[in-house]
Amino acid sequence: MFERHPVLRKIFVLIKYALISLAVFLAAFTLIYFAWLRNWQMTWGATEEEVVRYMAGDELIEDPSFNATRAVEINATPEEIWPWIVQMGYKRAGFYSYDNLDNAGIPSAERIIPELQNVKVGDTLVFLEVVEMEPNKSMLWVFTHGPWRGATWSWGLYEVDGGRTRLVSRLRQEFEIDSFEAVIGRSMIDIFEILPMRKCLLGIKSRAEGSAGKSR
Repeated sequence: MFERHPVLRKIFVLIKYALISLAVFLAAFTLIYFAWLRNWQMTWGATEEEVVRYMAGDELIEDPSFNATRAVEINATPEEIWPWIVQMGYKRAGFYSYDNLDNAGIPSAERIIPELQNVKVGDTLVFLEVVEMEPNKSMLWVFTHGPWRGATWSWGLYEVDGGRTRLVSRLRQEFEIDSFEAVIGRSMIDIFEILPMRKCLLGIKSRAEGSAGKSR
């Protein structure tokens, strides 16, 4: 067939080499990611002490296949940062990240919203349940459904000198890999989850620092 249609033959050859190149690229990227990049992105911004320190909810998933501890240092006190965390959530204040991805396109809040501050243990924030909470110190959410169902998302605020605070986020889940689609899906989460999480942490940092001291 290709002998009578040289144009089709050229297109077939181009597609074949494109697929081969893509496969080589994905294989190389996967190797580099799991050999060097994964540990870096799983501990982005966190110190060695923060990575190994206990956080609320660690005991709920003893052997997670996904265990990410990230942190930022914020020039604000825990009391100034806490309200930004409390009001987070889908169609609430958002996640200060990619709103089209995680908040139905609704812009994340740029101010403290008083009516969203009365969160308590047992509350369900659409797909997150508040399991533990110590005001100005820690918050533990557990995902109730969706691709992250059963995962724990823990927040810790650790005050340091000079009115600064270390804000630490820990996300843990035990994946079930029972199909090829699950392998692909979990791999995408594993590789790209750092992008919205990093933006979320930096979003809290910029908002808290922007409002810090105004009520002092």
